[in-house]
Amino acid sequence: MVLSNPSKAAENNPVDWTEREFALIQSLSLSQLPPQPPSPSNRYADNPSAASLGRAIFNDARFSANGEVSCATCHRQDYGFTDDLPRGLGIGVANRRTMPIVGMAYQKWFFWDGRADSLWSQTLGPLENPVEHGIDRHQVQQLVSAHYAQPYQQVFAGDATNQPVDQVFANTGKALAAHVRTVLPETTLFDLYADALRSDSNETSILTTAETRGLRLFVGKAKCVNCHNGPMFTNGEFHHSGTPDNGETDLGRGAAFSDLETTEFGFFGKWSDADPQADGDHIRFLDRNTHKYAGTFKTPTLRGVSDRPPYMHNGAFNSLAQVLNNYRAVSGSTLADEVFHGDLTDRDLVDLEAFLGTLSSNSNDFHN
Repeated sequence: MVLSNPSKAAENNPVDWTEREFALIQSLSLSQLPPQPPSPSNRYADNPSAASLGRAIFNDARFSANGEVSCATCHRQDYGFTDDLPRGLGIGVANRRTMPIVGMAYQKWFFWDGRADSLWSQTLGPLENPVEHGIDRHQVQQLVSAHYAQPYQQVFAGDATNQPVDQVFANTGKALAAHVRTVLPETTLFDLYADALRSDSNETSILTTAETRGLRLFVGKAKCVNCHNGPMFTNGEFHHSGTPDNGETDLGRGAAFSDLETTEFGFFGKWSDADPQADGDHIRFLDRNTHKYAGTFKTPTLRGVSDRPPYMHNGAFNSLAQVLNNYRAVSGSTLADEVFHGDLTDRDLVDLEAFLGTLSSNSNDFHN
């Protein structure tokens, strides 16, 4: 590894990283991922028995109106824990793309619009959504009582048959969340490269020249790292991405605040385990400007992104090349005032796509 001041030579040699570039690359490495933050509203979040129960329910299609849809139907382990459809398909067709759930333990807002303020609250929404699982909390209680009575009692120290239906429903969400917290990213080619840089092993051949140029663009000129930062390659916030709406207006985050205020299963709701005096700063200091957030959507993780087309909240693009070309087309407009791709060349876009391929969970096999 070579560190230098920015120079013409550095531009010609994509391995000649500046100190700033080196620091940014290290900040993205999976080796820098901290321990999972606590989940104060879910006291069972790190309970292995709760995770085991949640895993079973996650894969159980009986928790659906037609007996054919489980959480795993849309969040496919073989497809980056999402699916290959423009819009999720459960009992019916959802109005948005299925979000990947890898690394969700590190997030504080959930769904594309952030209408859930905890992971366990998020898991409950699809169960009662008529186009996803299409059941209700009473059916959830019946299913838990009939098929998971013993593990439920072991975790929650109560009989699901005799507890209030809302308590069983909330506990089911907490078990599901405990499982989802175990879904973590895998080491990729990029991570091997970042670690090699840090150890001065001179293994610069881990990435191709195009991939390395793409990485330089990602942390520099293209400013992708502004939103896709940290080891999970997301800031977890909401932005205007300039995605075409295909004739169907979607206000995204701008329409989510009412859900946050009214849900009984929220971070500060009756069934939460949080301390309202000590926890929940992300809600306490929430910016609720509906105009500002109209048409914004959550930044998804880029880990595994090349493995899971289509892209964006509505599945508008079938390839990363289409995504990058659209970013360049809308850069700086009111549709995407936080996108800075306007001066990127065709080769820049090709190089960025090459770099994104190094974030694939299969990328360790790419150069063999």
